Amino acid sequence: MNFFFYDGPIWVALPTFVLLFLAFSWAILLAVRPWVKRVSANHEEWDRVLGYAMQSYGIFYGILLALIAVSVYENFQRVSGVVLDEASSLGTLYRAVSSYPPPVGPDLQEQLRLYTQNVISVDWPLQGRDIIPAAGNAQVDSIQSILFTYEPATTGGQALHNQTVGLFFDFIEARRARLDETKLALPPLLWVLVAVGAALNALMLALVEARNLRVHLIMSGLIAVFVALLIFVTAAMDHPYSGFVSVPPEPFQNLLEQTMKP
Repeated sequence: MNFFFYDGPIWVALPTFVLLFLAFSWAILLAVRPWVKRVSANHEEWDRVLGYAMQSYGIFYGILLALIAVSVYENFQRVSGVVLDEASSLGTLYRAVSSYPPPVGPDLQEQLRLYTQNVISVDWPLQGRDIIPAAGNAQVDSIQSILFTYEPATTGGQALHNQTVGLFFDFIEARRARLDETKLALPPLLWVLVAVGAALNALMLALVEARNLRVHLIMSGLIAVFVALLIFVTAAMDHPYSGFVSVPPEPFQNLLEQTMKP
């Protein structure tokens, strides 16, 4: 992971990131300001040319941040849907196997219950560290073994069994979709572009010829804080399973508490 705040509480990470970003922007301003005062003193075109440049740059950088934020949010929503789909298919499969005679039905329900507990306690912490979990494979293999070796004695039982096998394959597909999204994130090159753009944004604000230092700091600071907040929120959602803005295992917890009670 590329951002320190994935491992800390938001009430620490957010102010820290914003203050560091603001300090970086002001450092550029204070470093460039003496040169700007010397260069712009006898040049009437300075503000006009700089205004055109800032307007064009603001449009391009604003569009870039907006597209990245939308892309990250769409990824986050897609992962939420994938998690909900797996929990839903798991619950449907659990109800279907409840019609099986003992010991097949109770054994299948127990394996599905163990799998759900494993998703919550093992898979989720691993996916939060961008590690694709494999601990649930044992439960899946056990479910498949019990299901595929069972031979119904009646025509109605065979119809139910065929439908349950189809539900099992739906569950396997949903599980694979969840695991495939474990390392979902924006390419590092895009984050490099965002960082370079943030530095150029601070430089553009520093090039403004403002005689009053306090006014200059306040103006640039307000813009820097907003840009920092936008970057922070986008980065916080970039890894859907990690950090304080993440997809929770709540659908599995609800399934375990409401449907899979022994």
